[in-house]
Amino acid sequence: MLLLYLTRLRTAIIILGTMSGYRGYRGLSRFMLRHQEHLAERLGLRRAQLPSYSTIRRLLMEIDFNAVATAFNQWAQSAGLVKAGNNCAVDGKSLKNTLTDTDTAQQNFVNVVSVFQLEQGLVVGQAVFENQHQSEIKAVYELLEHLQLSGVTVSLDALHTQKNPWN
Repeated sequence: MLLLYLTRLRTAIIILGTMSGYRGYRGLSRFMLRHQEHLAERLGLRRAQLPSYSTIRRLLMEIDFNAVATAFNQWAQSAGLVKAGNNCAVDGKSLKNTLTDTDTAQQNFVNVVSVFQLEQGLVVGQAVFENQHQSEIKAVYELLEHLQLSGVTVSLDALHTQKNPWN
């Protein structure tokens, strides 16, 4: 139980660091070093319980992004962030340092598709996929189907204007 408690606290610290503009393992480590006294005091931890660089790395590598995206999408939908008349933009981006099989025709990399609600400036839905297993077109279709946007104007890349997207 203590391990689960510490994992949750460490995850909260990672979120705080990310929200404060610290990126990556080293950036999050700098965040904790700069704010270790305050974090330890506020969270009721000893300094030794603050996560190290390797702990941050291990925690982030173990995250199941699909589970996080599903939970986020459910939360965003239940929060009613998108209403009729809103405008949403959809775009996909490949994630840095995820490219594999660089020297072959079967290159693979991880992509994230996001639905951005323009009026509030919020991401209201996300999906992740590997380009070797799924196309952006299909990922966007499934994400929009899941979000069930009604009365919303959605703007997409020209990629999504194909007559037969499933061919």
